[in-house]
Amino acid sequence: MKRLLSILAVLLAVTTVTAQQKTYFVSPDGNDAADGLSVATAWKSLDKVNSVEFQPGDKILFESGKTWYGQLYMKGSGSEGQPITISSYGGKCRPVINIGRAEGAGIRIHNQSWWTVENMEVTSGAAPELGIGRQGIVITASEAGKDFSHFIVRNCYIHDIWGQMGGNTEYVGYYSCGILVRVMRDRERQRQPGYTPPTMNDVLIEGNRIERFDKCGIISWGPRNNVVVRKNYMDNLGGDGIFVNGPYRGLIEFNEIRRSCMRSGYLDLPGGENWWPHTAACWIQNTEETIMQFNEVYDTGREPKNGDGFAYDFDFNCKRCIAQYNYSKNNNGFMLLMYNIFENVSRYNISENDRTHLIQMQGSLTKDKNVFYNNVFYVDYGTSDLDYFRGSPENSIDDIGALFYNNIFYATGQGRFRTVYTDGDPMVRNFDEVSKPNIPAGSIFLHNCFFGPWKNGLPDDPEALVADPKFVAPGTGGSGLNTLEGYHLRADSPCINTGMYVPLNGGRDFFGNPVNDGHPDFGAFEYLGSGVFADEAAEAQKDKDATDASTVAWTRWMFPAEIYVDSPEDVKIALREAIDSQVTGTVTYTNHKNSKPVTVSLDKLKDRSLIALDKLNADKETLLKSKISVKIQRGRFTEEWEIPFAERPVRRR
Repeated sequence: MKRLLSILAVLLAVTTVTAQQKTYFVSPDGNDAADGLSVATAWKSLDKVNSVEFQPGDKILFESGKTWYGQLYMKGSGSEGQPITISSYGGKCRPVINIGRAEGAGIRIHNQSWWTVENMEVTSGAAPELGIGRQGIVITASEAGKDFSHFIVRNCYIHDIWGQMGGNTEYVGYYSCGILVRVMRDRERQRQPGYTPPTMNDVLIEGNRIERFDKCGIISWGPRNNVVVRKNYMDNLGGDGIFVNGPYRGLIEFNEIRRSCMRSGYLDLPGGENWWPHTAACWIQNTEETIMQFNEVYDTGREPKNGDGFAYDFDFNCKRCIAQYNYSKNNNGFMLLMYNIFENVSRYNISENDRTHLIQMQGSLTKDKNVFYNNVFYVDYGTSDLDYFRGSPENSIDDIGALFYNNIFYATGQGRFRTVYTDGDPMVRNFDEVSKPNIPAGSIFLHNCFFGPWKNGLPDDPEALVADPKFVAPGTGGSGLNTLEGYHLRADSPCINTGMYVPLNGGRDFFGNPVNDGHPDFGAFEYLGSGVFADEAAEAQKDKDATDASTVAWTRWMFPAEIYVDSPEDVKIALREAIDSQVTGTVTYTNHKNSKPVTVSLDKLKDRSLIALDKLNADKETLLKSKISVKIQRGRFTEEWEIPFAERPVRRR
């Protein structure tokens, strides 16, 4: 009997797994009363599909080339190794979901996991209507405390959907998007104890085409781990092309974006008080060690109230991210650096005829430590600004900017560069091209090649190479990364073997050539066969020093600028993240009355993201007159500074 029961249990398990991996067919010629399990017994309507909760491994296949009017709202979750798939059958043409004048998405997956959406077409064709937001393919998560994982959207075509550029609903503004993957946080509950927002991970958006869409092309907002946006094409977007917010080690690569930011800055644009006019083609925010590479951006728009229009952007809270091997042509700027970002790198990129504000820098030169090296900036018409935006004319210009090494700035004479400090709204922007920061020479520009006119004189670069770099055929870049061989250096170029070594340089140039011959070249091309050999030990030491210096600088960046007085007896310093295990040092409280200091060693901390100073025996008034001293070290690099106490500000309702 036991053996018989065991056999029955195995058969039941096999039957259950098989039952959960069904393939459903959907055809306009089908019948919703049928079982949907074959072409001959296909379902007919979207309503039927929306009524079913699908199981792991299921496939829902729509007939190729046919059209359904309405919206898909999918139910059910797949499981590891058994995603639920929406796709096509019966031909090469994609099935079409036409949402018409409806609000919301053509295909939506909410609070589910393990889904693949592929080979589908979503469109509308309806004229824009005030108050109506429209979307293509949307994946969202809102259930508190839950993790949602594994989403693939690939080879889909989304087009002719006119949403609303601004407004206050979940379907408009940034959420009026071709492909949207979003963590929906409850802002009211976030203020309450015990609320844990949902998380999303494992997102792949690949090989999709998005055309004629308002507002945005692709947005991943909130997913954290394993986020990849790759090989997508988009054209004629009212706002942003690709916006990725939140990932750790995300990857944005081989995307082509044409004519983005086309309608986001009109003066009379309707859409509610939350209209945000500033848009860019490809940008990241709240990201760590995320890479943008091998992307192409062409012809961004820039209406009067749009202060942006850049091809690429390191936005707020980007830490150690990289933009490399990208191409930017005929855009209203190559790169925007916002403030509160840390050690982001732009290297081995090519910018051809990017106009207006070629690079805009808003953050701290000394604290944020962002860097541009081995890029090519070419301009043959108009004035391209290196724009230091200070916000208000009262703000100092002495600590704005980024570091520039080994770049080639090439202006033909019909085009020119300018260094300028700006402030004010885009409509009334003030340009100061006379003022100079009171900083040592080489603090911003060091070892760059300059060729052609600068409207207000060359930057202060004590190691400048002022010469024709002797490109093979500058200004001849076309459409595609394979059209840029004109930016190779000729054999007699003065830029060969005269660049400075930059640590942790990625090991290759724009064209795939190794950068390891001991003396790098200026620009995005490394000339091979020069016979100059590297001192590998010296370069390894420079790489180690760069890592140590970066770690120490980031550790300081993680400490709060002030410590609010909550409990006079105990002070707890919460850091942005745990201190690297190789960083040593101390945190010391000193009473202004010269009582015995209280010191905590970083080596003895169990939790290296929280530093507790206990039993200070000080009242609030005493603390406000006292100080915290911090000393940290890794390798041969040390930082020492003081953190003041401050009264916690009264929260305004």
